[in-house]
Amino acid sequence: MLFQNHIKFRYFKLIIIGVIAVFCISIVYAQKANPKRKDLEAKRKALQKQIIESKKILEQTKIKESNSLTHLKAISGQITTRVKIIDNIGQESFELSLEIEGQRKSIQTLENDLLKLKQDYAQSIVATYKKRNVNDGLLFIFDSKNFNEAFNRIRYLNQYGQFRQRQSLLILNTQKAINAEINEMISIKQKKVMLMSEKEKEKLELETDKKEEAVLLTKLQQKVSDLKKQIIEQEKAAKRLNKAIEDLIAKEIEEARKAEEIKMRAAARKAEKDAISKNRPKPAEKDNRTSNSYLTPEALKLGNDFESNKGRLPWPLDNGTISGTFGEHAHPTLKGVFTNNNGIDISVRPNSQVTAVFKGTVKATFSIPGMDRVVLVNHGEYFSVYARLSTVNVKIGQQIETGQLLGNVATNAEDGSNRLHFEIYKQRILQNPQIWIKKGL
Repeated sequence: MLFQNHIKFRYFKLIIIGVIAVFCISIVYAQKANPKRKDLEAKRKALQKQIIESKKILEQTKIKESNSLTHLKAISGQITTRVKIIDNIGQESFELSLEIEGQRKSIQTLENDLLKLKQDYAQSIVATYKKRNVNDGLLFIFDSKNFNEAFNRIRYLNQYGQFRQRQSLLILNTQKAINAEINEMISIKQKKVMLMSEKEKEKLELETDKKEEAVLLTKLQQKVSDLKKQIIEQEKAAKRLNKAIEDLIAKEIEEARKAEEIKMRAAARKAEKDAISKNRPKPAEKDNRTSNSYLTPEALKLGNDFESNKGRLPWPLDNGTISGTFGEHAHPTLKGVFTNNNGIDISVRPNSQVTAVFKGTVKATFSIPGMDRVVLVNHGEYFSVYARLSTVNVKIGQQIETGQLLGNVATNAEDGSNRLHFEIYKQRILQNPQIWIKKGL
């Protein structure tokens, strides 16, 4: 009876310790995946890709002496991106520190479990050794009252022996898990060291960029009158573009509304005739029109599809960096001077191809002084505008698909820059394109 109790106690104690150890091992491996750090790493790589692209564009802007303003915009954009990278690396480093601390705790937990497993296993071996001549196992079997009880006791002893084997295997697996965790922690520490080295490198690059920016600002301040003329011309070109786009959109909406009114009047006349023929009262006229009721069911669906892709629209180019953001901004060199951007400007390599951000219909292609060639595409209730093109590959009325080639970016004759100007409208209301397109190329 004592032997039976001893076996039961050992058996259940080993089960409990074994279950705890297995649970700890599974928790440790589950902790390895850190989605937040993976997201930060992906964001850092995307920002670094922007820096590489920005450097290529900067090389192009350095070709001419008259491109100081364009160069300043490019270098300022690069500085902004570098600051984001440094901040991102700081967040990554913090996440790695949390992972290292988690690894340490996991290793400590596993080592404690391993110690318990070894101690219990050793006690079991000692207890078995002390009873090796007593033949408690045989007495335990022969003490059975009947054959079934003897069979169950034999099976019980076999299970205990098998569990002892599994226990030794669990000890080995726990030891392997500890070694794996130690190696993982070493790997994470190495990543952190590399990350901090990268952060210092970015800081040095940032200082270099800031010095270059300061030199450019000094040069530009000496050309205030030329800058003012340049800004005035740019503002004039932007206003001409905005006027042309607003007129085209207004015309498009007005024509659709007139078509809607014709349909409504025809439907009202038909309802009135039906009422007269059936000797019923004339139906009361109701105006159920909404802000987008002028759209056909197909156009309405297209607009809804466009809207559902907010934040996920592809870039209109396969390279480039945003050099001009949406809205009003203070000029970097001229105090009290503000510039307004109805869209975004994307600096790219020479002759880069421009593609449609969504399927739709080409509503207009025209030229604007200072904005080169322009393409207007309708997406139901929405419109996208592509300006500063040297060539246009589509025609008015043409149905196009997402990613279809529209034309090529023009090179500015004055400063040698290559920039696409991109706008989005919802009916006549300007949208910030940056919140519509994907965050990175």
